[in-house]
Amino acid sequence: MLSMGDLSEFLKVSFFGISVYQALLSFLILFLTLTMRRLIIGSFIRMLERYAEKSKTEWDNSVIQAIRPPLEVLILAYGIWLAVKILPQPTEPVDIKHFVNVIGEVLILLLGAWLLLRLVSVVDAVVKQKAADPKHWLDISIAPLITASLRILVVITSLIVIAQNLGYSVSGLVASLGLGGAAIALASKDTLSNLFGSMMIMVDKPFKVGDWIKGADFEGVVEEIGFRSTRIRTFGKTVENIPNNMIANVKVENMDRRKDKGYNVRRIKMTVGVSYSATADQMEKAVESLREILKTDPGVDQRMTTLVYFTDFGASSLDIFLYFFSNSAVWAEYLEVRQRVNLKIMRKLEELRLSIAFPSRSVYIESMPDNKSSGLSPGN
Repeated sequence: MLSMGDLSEFLKVSFFGISVYQALLSFLILFLTLTMRRLIIGSFIRMLERYAEKSKTEWDNSVIQAIRPPLEVLILAYGIWLAVKILPQPTEPVDIKHFVNVIGEVLILLLGAWLLLRLVSVVDAVVKQKAADPKHWLDISIAPLITASLRILVVITSLIVIAQNLGYSVSGLVASLGLGGAAIALASKDTLSNLFGSMMIMVDKPFKVGDWIKGADFEGVVEEIGFRSTRIRTFGKTVENIPNNMIANVKVENMDRRKDKGYNVRRIKMTVGVSYSATADQMEKAVESLREILKTDPGVDQRMTTLVYFTDFGASSLDIFLYFFSNSAVWAEYLEVRQRVNLKIMRKLEELRLSIAFPSRSVYIESMPDNKSSGLSPGN
């Protein structure tokens, strides 16, 4: 039977520089880590869930689910790191002890960054839920910008802290980057202008995701507002990415804002040119007839301004200006109203025996005087 002295001597026996006592203790820590981590995490999570049940909010359950995987990996990594720390760690020819410490610190920082990124995903879900409420001040288009900013902040901060723990001088790195600051600033000019453009869109809120907007070179429904560009789905179902700095510096019409006031309309503006053969009485009758067409057409919104006037003596026509609104902003319905009104105008002008003018030029030729009257002779 082994005595306590014999057991003590046995534990001191070493193989390759590792004693039996150190090996057994390291193995015990690994065993407890693998078998107890789920029990520890499960107990901790259940405690948090009991508190969450008393809360009126729903996002706390999402937080609990977000932190569980990183905590499980953290306990496992810490157990492995502690088991390795118990074993002898030579400092020559390679400083294993320092290497193990650095690896442990970096691993903890990476797990912390992972945890924060998972929490940012929870924030993203909460922000989108709040923004979906039309009564809330948050806009759905701001949600991706908020979460993207938080993710960038977490990643940059984590990289800086990890670099410091690896022995790099962050201040020296920033100073060295200053040497190429001018080149970087020049290369990132468009990126920065797009970033400021997205900030202006967030602050001014000229439109939001789902709005129908129209500019000089684009028209469609906003699908996404990003850091660099705004994605628009055109009526031809193609996708256009418009740089935010361009949108911030041009005139943008928000066609859906009319719905906020109960006006789901679209403007129609045209000029009808009548030939110069028309008399004043015919022009007066034509203007009255066109007004009656717009007044009686079911597709013309009578709540909006309607104008019909003989306005100009054009280069080739007598111009009648028409200004009115269709009672639908839907593209196909708007075109149907416009076509119907155009056909009614053509029929009415035919009825009044008026013709629509087209660009033309009159050339007047005067007869030349004969040679005798001009005083010229054939020999001259």
